[in-house]
Amino acid sequence: MKDRSRSAPPTLARPGRGLRQLAGAVSLAIGLGGCAGLQSPPLAMYDLGLLDPVAVPAALTPARVEVAVPGWLSGSAMQYRLAWKQPERRRSYVESRWAAAPADMLSQSLTRALRPAGGEAAQSRCRLKVDLDEFVQVFEAQQRSHVELVARARLLPARGELPLAARDFSRHDAADTADAEGGVRAARSAVRGLAEELAAWLVELDRNSVQGLNDGGRCAPS
Repeated sequence: MKDRSRSAPPTLARPGRGLRQLAGAVSLAIGLGGCAGLQSPPLAMYDLGLLDPVAVPAALTPARVEVAVPGWLSGSAMQYRLAWKQPERRRSYVESRWAAAPADMLSQSLTRALRPAGGEAAQSRCRLKVDLDEFVQVFEAQQRSHVELVARARLLPARGELPLAARDFSRHDAADTADAEGGVRAARSAVRGLAEELAAWLVELDRNSVQGLNDGGRCAPS
């Protein structure tokens, strides 16, 4: 359609139409601005980072690490509790999420950490299964919080579900800032600590004359 407004000065020709066009343009700009204001801010995505290997002999390195979680930890929400207000209630950060479910991240982190240094292949036939019972940031006060990580570890044979050994683990790692980023750093610290404690437990089991992992061929390669 031909733009008739160009045929005469806008201050003289069809003043009513010009005002209507101006009002429409203003309304459109306000509408677009309102839509932009309603848009949610982008989500901040976090992970547990890459853990360096801990000192685990190749003969004790699990053939596979399996992580199981309860239903409330199966999503990617970053959860927290307020100790002074409904401490039994689980809350989630609105603008922050884990990059993957905690089970997937923890499995990758422990698999990477519990491997022989120097690239040597794992020689154990046993599997390590970790049940993650709790993984949450707890605020004791508005400016003080920690990450609570509670897990149960079971060393399983290559076949079957009857554990050769089991142990409970619990960590409370303080956050350096009272926000999601501080919680992420505390969570990374807790996972690193868990990997170190698991490695020490595996070494301790092998040293025990009763539960030695390589006695009787329970974990040693055939």
